[in-house]
Amino acid sequence: MAVLGFIPMTYFKLILFACFVCSSLVLTTQDQLCDPNDLWALKEFARNLAVTSWSNDSNCCQWDGVVCDDHSKISVTSRVIMLKLPKKGLKGMVSRSLARLPYLKWLDLSFNHLEGILPVEFSNLKQLEVLDLSHNSLSGPVAGVLSSFKMIRSLNVSSNSFTGDLSELGDFPNLAVFNISNNSFTGSLNSKIWRASNGIQILDFSMNHFGGKLEGLENCSSSLKELHLDSNSLAGVLPDALYSLSSLQQLTLSENHFYGLLKDNLSKLTSLQFLIISGNQLSGRIPNVFGNLTNLEILIASSNSFAGQLPSSLALCSKLHVLDLRNNSLTGQIDLNFTGLPSLSTLELASNNFSGPLPNSLSDCRELKVLSLATNNLTGQIPESFTKLTSLFFFSLSNNSLVDLPRALGVLQQCKNLTIVILTKNFIDEKIPENVSGFENLMVLALGNCGLKGHIPLWLLSCKKLQVLDLSWNQLDGSIPPWIGQMENLCYLELSNNSLTGEIPRSLADLKSLINTNCRSSILTASVGIPLYEKRDQSANAILLSSFPCSIYLSDNRLNGTIPPEIGRLKQLNVLDLSRNSISGTIPSSISELVNLEVLDLSYNHLTGSIPSSFSELANLETLYLSFNYLSGPIPTSLYT
Repeated sequence: MAVLGFIPMTYFKLILFACFVCSSLVLTTQDQLCDPNDLWALKEFARNLAVTSWSNDSNCCQWDGVVCDDHSKISVTSRVIMLKLPKKGLKGMVSRSLARLPYLKWLDLSFNHLEGILPVEFSNLKQLEVLDLSHNSLSGPVAGVLSSFKMIRSLNVSSNSFTGDLSELGDFPNLAVFNISNNSFTGSLNSKIWRASNGIQILDFSMNHFGGKLEGLENCSSSLKELHLDSNSLAGVLPDALYSLSSLQQLTLSENHFYGLLKDNLSKLTSLQFLIISGNQLSGRIPNVFGNLTNLEILIASSNSFAGQLPSSLALCSKLHVLDLRNNSLTGQIDLNFTGLPSLSTLELASNNFSGPLPNSLSDCRELKVLSLATNNLTGQIPESFTKLTSLFFFSLSNNSLVDLPRALGVLQQCKNLTIVILTKNFIDEKIPENVSGFENLMVLALGNCGLKGHIPLWLLSCKKLQVLDLSWNQLDGSIPPWIGQMENLCYLELSNNSLTGEIPRSLADLKSLINTNCRSSILTASVGIPLYEKRDQSANAILLSSFPCSIYLSDNRLNGTIPPEIGRLKQLNVLDLSRNSISGTIPSSISELVNLEVLDLSYNHLTGSIPSSFSELANLETLYLSFNYLSGPIPTSLYT
């Protein structure tokens, strides 16, 4: 889940406790002579990976990324103890020659392009304290090698393609950081990895294929600060030992199969800053114990089976930035005292069973950027006080029972940073207002499924940045105004299922974003990590949209006349749906110039003539509907392939 305005659902945990480790190492490099054995090992390593920053100088202690220790009391040469080459563009296999550096304590090859397996000879690196191989393309089983690093303090092999289970690992008395996230490890979690350490601080097993239960946390209660298990297949109830981790600051368990209750013992986690437990089967009420969690900054518990009311104690979390409880079964009114949440930037309560009016106190959240309360049972008007939400970027209240659209738009036009406004399935049978101003930064406006009456209003032309306009499933009448062609950024136009009449305006072919721009890459998508809104297909089935291909939907209206040949200018168009109208004449051959067209629906019209043979040039066409017309002649053979 990607979320607007805060850190992604899964975090990179690359903290290596550099200062802590460095304090135990002697870092003298001036006037040191490189041991010939170490020199050979590094030259072999460099030969395989083309380390261009190294010279031919025989004193490797002066090379970039190489640190030697002073062994003058026992030898005339110095030994390599650190090799730090992150982000050097290294490509190829890791040379086994590095295993010939017996005094190596720190190895950092992160953020390169290394591939292949980790040589088994690495088991000889008995002094290794810090290992960072993260963000490469290494693969194969690795547990056998890692099990040899008994002095290890920080181990990070995240974001590779390592496989196998971890049953061989254990007995790391100095371990502080263990990060194997974003690989393909399997099996169950092996508590022997952290059991021998009294100072374990970070455990990150996220984005793998671990199963089984969460066990063995008993000895971590005083030291563990971060526990990341998200995106695995772990199951069972949350163990009691989890609630005893008094130093825990970040807990991410999302996208697993945990079930049962979230216990009141949650109140013991007084240091907690991030609590992310979305995408499980947790149930019951959310415990009302947040008065003890005053350091909490992010709470994401979406897509579970929580029921009951919002815990009132959430209002005591003054540092809270993100509150995401969407897709649960929560009930009652949204009656938090939002005055106590001055730092709140994202409030996501969509897809629950909340009822009643919108809370006035929400206007005190001046940092609020994302507000989504869609798919609930909310009633009444948008409060006038919402004009104070000057930071608001994303606003979705679709699928509720709100009233008074003129007032709603009058309030929201004062929120100058608004970019996305989703009001679908509200304001039933009201009239679309004709006099609205503001919305200088608006990119997405969805007012579909409202049964709105009236004409397409001229004030939309003042929304200079508008990319997506959805007025579908209303009762709008009159013609499609020619000025729509002047909306330079518009690349998703949804006017289907209305009562529009007249001809398709030729000016529609003047939409600049569909002529010159790569609409699919530039158009605003659901950057907050949620479906933007719900629309219907031809069978009135609900479709959740999270992105928008370049499209023109004019189906299910009362349009007549012919298809303007100028439409061939819209080179970036992906979807053209003119079905279920009274359009006549022939299919213009210029449609074959729509080189990016993927869907073309001209069915249920009065078209005549033949299918243009030039349709063979539509290389990206995936779906073509021409049924229920008066077409004749052969079907181009290219449409069969």
